[in-house]
Amino acid sequence: MNEVISGMQRTIMEALLPELSSPYAQGQAMSAILILSHAAMALESAPAYDAAEIKDLRATFAALKRLGNKHISKKSGLRGALAGAIGASAKNPPDRRAMEAAMAAFATAVALGDADESVARHVRGYIRRNLERSLNLLGNSLPTA
Repeated sequence: MNEVISGMQRTIMEALLPELSSPYAQGQAMSAILILSHAAMALESAPAYDAAEIKDLRATFAALKRLGNKHISKKSGLRGALAGAIGASAKNPPDRRAMEAAMAAFATAVALGDADESVARHVRGYIRRNLERSLNLLGNSLPTA
């Protein structure tokens, strides 16, 4: 993929940019080159990000399981979500989509106030770490509101 991105950058620089006469169009071409550079860096970091994400999801679900059923109400459906997440994390390779779906169920319960405080603490911790990883992956270049 990096070869494709490098080829696109080279094409913009060597073929497109010399043909552009307006400073605005030239600036846009240079911006495209910089964005492609950023994309290449993010792609290089993605495997480490994915590994850290899976490790954190596994650890968070293991911690939630250790809390026991007294902290996870049966009617909330979170026991089933947790069982599914534990099963998904044990697969080789892990089923990240199922793990993320289970985490979404837990995050929803926390947001709605339907989760025990012990559960909420683990879920909020995961969300905080996930946001930190995402910022690192994107190079802290998220647009500000």
